[in-house]
Amino acid sequence: MLPSLPSWIADVRWLDLMLLDQLAGAAEDTIEDGPPLPDAPYQAAAAAINNLSAALPLDGPPSTAQDSVYLKAVPAWEIDALWQVLVVLRQAQAGTPDTAGLRDLLDEIATYSSPIRTPDDAITTLERVLAVLLLDIPAVRTLATTLILKNPWNTAAEASAAEIHAAWRAAGIRPGPADGN
Repeated sequence: MLPSLPSWIADVRWLDLMLLDQLAGAAEDTIEDGPPLPDAPYQAAAAAINNLSAALPLDGPPSTAQDSVYLKAVPAWEIDALWQVLVVLRQAQAGTPDTAGLRDLLDEIATYSSPIRTPDDAITTLERVLAVLLLDIPAVRTLATTLILKNPWNTAAEASAAEIHAAWRAAGIRPGPADGN
């Protein structure tokens, strides 16, 4: 389940265009003091976010559909790659010795990105996206089953949607300025 909030969709697009694409390129170039992972996880994480971004509408949902959801299957290996990149970014944020090049790259990305985001913002954005992708509660399965089988919307589906939205809010995924709120 993916939120239809334009602010969340914008976060996915930012990760796609600004952060993960840059990290994958740097890993591929094997710059001195570069990202302390082989390039495969960066490439897989960039591809995962690109696939996710491509599955979401460019302009977000109609203004009447702010509480709607999108159903998208994401392979476990892509989530694992995103998780590996997040761990390395957190290590760079903490200042571990072998991540100096990555810290410098994060600072550069933050400086030149649009909108401007700090390295901490970049990590928080990736954490929010992973929180959505990793949400594994019965409500997700109930709502996914309803949507896949095109069952009628009922009280169980409504309760599941409310539970999913509550879990997203708890993870910091809330309507923001881009959502008209």
